[in-house]
Amino acid sequence: MMRIVQSAVAVVLVAVPGLPCAIAQPAAAGQTVTVTLSNFAFEPEHLRLKVGVPVRLRLVNDSSGAHDFSAPAFFAASSFPPGTSAPKDGDVDVAGHDSVEINLIPRTAGTYRLRCTHFLHGLFGMHGSIEVSP
Repeated sequence: MMRIVQSAVAVVLVAVPGLPCAIAQPAAAGQTVTVTLSNFAFEPEHLRLKVGVPVRLRLVNDSSGAHDFSAPAFFAASSFPPGTSAPKDGDVDVAGHDSVEINLIPRTAGTYRLRCTHFLHGLFGMHGSIEVSP
């Protein structure tokens, strides 16, 4: 019986594209990965990227207050197109109801910490991870 329930859940999750997913799937070449910043969460909270595959991170703040996308180790382990550089101190500020795009190429496999560094935002649940696979 348990196997039937698990299979049914798997079919529903695959068949219904509108259901929310807490993990972004690996980015394809040149793919845009959108991360929504809200009170107080990242959606998705876990990103999956691949070494050497270009990614455009689109950070969208749908709340009225400011947030940031802080991942210093991840940005230090990535490269950026000519004329651009890693965000200062590994933090990207996103004003309320604004968005920021960052083009990069992950260079080192690993799991990197992601959080909002604004006062108490991380404590309230605004944290996650970025997994870079070979």
